Amino acid sequence: MTDNKIKIYWEQFIRTGKVESDKVRSEIVASWQRCLHWGVDPGDGLGRDILKEPELTDRRKRCALLMEVARPYMLTLYQCVQGSGFMVVLADREGYLLDTCGDVEILEQATNQVRFVNGANWSEQAVGTNAIGTSLFLEKPIQISGAEHFCITHHNWTCSAAPIRDTDGNVIGCLNMSGPRHLVHSHTLGMIVAAVEAIENQLRKDRAQEEKKQAYKILETVTESMSEGLMALDYKGNIVHLNSAACRILGVSRDHALGQDYEKVLGKNDKIYEVIYKRQKYSDEEIIVHSSGKQVRCISSARPIVKEDGSFEGVVFTLREINKVHRLVHRIVGATARFTCADIIGDSDAIKGAKRSLMVAANSQSNVLLLGESGTGKELFAQAIHNHSNRRKGPFIAVNCGALPRELIQSELFGYNEGAFTGAKRGGNPGKFELANGGTIFLDEIGDMPMELQVNLLRVLQERRIVRLGGNDVIPLDVRVIAASNKNLYKEVEEGKFRTDLFYRLNVFTIHIPPLRERGNDIELLTLNLIDRFASQFNKVIKGVEPGFFEVIKNYSWPGNVRELQNVLEYVINVTEGNYLLIKDLPKGIFRHRRPVNRGVLVRPLHEIERDVVESALVQFNGNVTRAAEALGIGRNTLYYKLKKYNINFKC
Repeated sequence: MTDNKIKIYWEQFIRTGKVESDKVRSEIVASWQRCLHWGVDPGDGLGRDILKEPELTDRRKRCALLMEVARPYMLTLYQCVQGSGFMVVLADREGYLLDTCGDVEILEQATNQVRFVNGANWSEQAVGTNAIGTSLFLEKPIQISGAEHFCITHHNWTCSAAPIRDTDGNVIGCLNMSGPRHLVHSHTLGMIVAAVEAIENQLRKDRAQEEKKQAYKILETVTESMSEGLMALDYKGNIVHLNSAACRILGVSRDHALGQDYEKVLGKNDKIYEVIYKRQKYSDEEIIVHSSGKQVRCISSARPIVKEDGSFEGVVFTLREINKVHRLVHRIVGATARFTCADIIGDSDAIKGAKRSLMVAANSQSNVLLLGESGTGKELFAQAIHNHSNRRKGPFIAVNCGALPRELIQSELFGYNEGAFTGAKRGGNPGKFELANGGTIFLDEIGDMPMELQVNLLRVLQERRIVRLGGNDVIPLDVRVIAASNKNLYKEVEEGKFRTDLFYRLNVFTIHIPPLRERGNDIELLTLNLIDRFASQFNKVIKGVEPGFFEVIKNYSWPGNVRELQNVLEYVINVTEGNYLLIKDLPKGIFRHRRPVNRGVLVRPLHEIERDVVESALVQFNGNVTRAAEALGIGRNTLYYKLKKYNINFKC
């Protein structure tokens, strides 16, 4: 249909508000009706709602991404129609013009005729039916020419526009091409639609790129917040990523390490080699690397990176400082010291002197030797020394040298490497000295250590470093050594059962822990404390004791010391049926094995002494026949014979 015929129908609509012919496109008629409803003046059409410069600047900032992406395509479109009298225009989603490009003459003409300038509002409500406003309203491409415009001032123009959508499908703007009416061509709209598709594709690419950047930033933030080190190598073995924790653990600069072959930075390492060239993953194994001239020991896991086609891309390693891993293990398994000097109960001169020595030892870095009978609380003293020292935040590792099998002592103390012996754990295992690094190791019953291993311990104490069983790497140590024994080590040295040089290496600071029988009224203090503890533990209310109860306790010689007192009171509170502890509930051995009176030599029949010793051993070990027999140095059958012989019916 010619423009003249359309103009007739336009004039008819302006006069009557109706169009009788169906020759006018329904989209145009609907737009005219909207304009009539909104009160748009068909004789006007000038851009009157024009943003001031600050408002336009603010709107452009909000549409910065759209303008940045659309600008190259606008210039490409203009180059296609340059010199033909067309202009290319970008509007935002509300119809405000953001950017224009075109021949100078057409830009001036648009400004002078209809005030078609940047910042003008070109929505249907502002200037009537037009490609920009109608396209935004319908959210689809449209071409409007001549008298199809609602306002007469636009009848000399043709315009083609298409809405621009973001990656979520929301309309964010509109691209338009305008020119003289007589140059109208359907290809113009096709060019606009193609340009909009290109803009939307670019927006999607930019969004994808931005999402990748955001994902990388999140990943980088996550890796940087980790306490574990992360190191990535490519398929050639070059370092391509290190987080800050890895740089700190390995002692390297990220700038220096990135792009380098791992061997140049970390030295040769069989584990790393196997992962890269044999594709063998591993989990939580110890590796030793040599970085910046020092040996670094880590707990590491490794996973190869394999593409979908099966090709090898690289490998990722996690690195954890071995000392931190050890400290975590100590917290979980309870390898920590709980007691302090305040937990050592007693006011006797003997115990006060020992506590004074404890505090002096705590402020020293020297080796400590604790001497005392079994059950006097040597580990309690050792823990207190540790907790009052500057190593209190480090591990406290207790080792009973007398309880370790002879053939396992060396591997338990000094550790072993993978393959050191049949059954050795994959990746090896650290010894007690390694686990105690940065803290204290307590070697209880040191007098029971075999002679052939005493020389190894001496070497560790002298050199402060170890070599694992089956290994070659020297591991430096920073460990405080506290040793203890219930034996007379002076006599053991004289009899050749304990090395002289090791004794003097340990005997730098000696603390003698007094037996309970030499601690006077401490027995009563300890008894009261233990009664409170066990009563709370067993949910019992103990209001007091029978008269004479404490006299019986004090008159017993306590060969098993505090440990024996603890066992006896635990037994009594278990069996008592009321709120008072009764003398009759005490084990029978308490009454027979009285403390010797200092009035010359007390002569007693041997069978009576033997009976008392047997009963005392059973009391000390809470009725455990096996342990009592071991302590007495006799077999279980022999002990049962003596129980029958002396009619001892011990129940606990």
